[in-house]
Amino acid sequence: MMGALPSNAAQGGAGDEGRGGLSQVVGKLEDVAAASGVSRSTVSRVLNDGAVSEDTRRRVLAAMEQTGYRPNLAARTLASGRSGVVGVVIHVPAEVLFQDIFFSGLFHGISEGLAERGAGMMLWLANLSKEQTLERILGMRLFDGLLVTADTLDDPLVDGLVASDLPTVLIGHRHKDRSASYVDIHNERAAEQVVDHLIGLGRRRIGHIAGRHGGTSAEERLSGYRRAMQRAGLPTDGLIVRGDYLTRSGVEGAAKLIDAGVDAIFAASDSMAVGALAELARRGIGVPDDVAVAGFDDVAEAAAAHPPLTTMRQDTGLLGMEAAHTLFRLLGDAEAVPQRVILPTELIIRHSTIGSMDSRRSRNRHGTRT
Repeated sequence: MMGALPSNAAQGGAGDEGRGGLSQVVGKLEDVAAASGVSRSTVSRVLNDGAVSEDTRRRVLAAMEQTGYRPNLAARTLASGRSGVVGVVIHVPAEVLFQDIFFSGLFHGISEGLAERGAGMMLWLANLSKEQTLERILGMRLFDGLLVTADTLDDPLVDGLVASDLPTVLIGHRHKDRSASYVDIHNERAAEQVVDHLIGLGRRRIGHIAGRHGGTSAEERLSGYRRAMQRAGLPTDGLIVRGDYLTRSGVEGAAKLIDAGVDAIFAASDSMAVGALAELARRGIGVPDDVAVAGFDDVAEAAAAHPPLTTMRQDTGLLGMEAAHTLFRLLGDAEAVPQRVILPTELIIRHSTIGSMDSRRSRNRHGTRT
């Protein structure tokens, strides 16, 4: 029956309404082509995420805005065989998605990236087990492609989606994902840079509050910490504790590290670093005079902390948006090789490691460490 639809639409009677709708779409398509100075087929490739230059894509999109053209989604679906829907798999509870600053920023970026192309989204959270989620997604056969967070070393959901024939882009990746497309940052190198900063300030007993066991980013940041410490000939025994990226675990981890006699703490997330600052303040320990503190992510609470927190900035919104862009590149080129995108990070130095100008002047007058 699906194959008969085009011929029915071309005949009279009840098919005229469908035909009129199609004629209107074609007419508008010609307006866009004329306004952008390209052919109708080029406009069509832009609409269907085909291979065109970025300059051409921008001109066509601008012409669509100028002419008020809105694509007929039903016609596009029939013509392209695509649904216009992207599956977004973030296997965390709903409260984590909307309350955790990292995940909320990531989700906002994904939403913006999909909206740019007029794509719909179906969001999969941790309402079901990973095995059940995998079965449902593969059974629906609804999605043009998938965006999937991948931050667990052993994850049957990610493994199953990567092995499927659905175009899939991972946000984060595991070393075994050699055939997968992904968008990520270089967690190990970024963590190493944070620790190098602390070492350069003269800190020698640097403790680390790592993330959860088995978390990809947690293990990579831990590896970066160890590499920097080993290169400097500094000990790490007894100076590593585990947290869960949340503030409470930062408080608990800092308590253990303070008892171990650290002079600096590097936490694998800003929330844990803020927890460390709270524990240091509770004990009356000066920051950074006695113990310097650094975090990771540069979420809003980092700059608002007391003292403001030195941290490694990653743009979580850009991470989500670039993941969407990468998926569209895959969809636009059936022969595309796996896409690997590593986004930049930036060390943001604030008072928690170097102090304010006034405190530095005071330490210099009293001959204390700078």
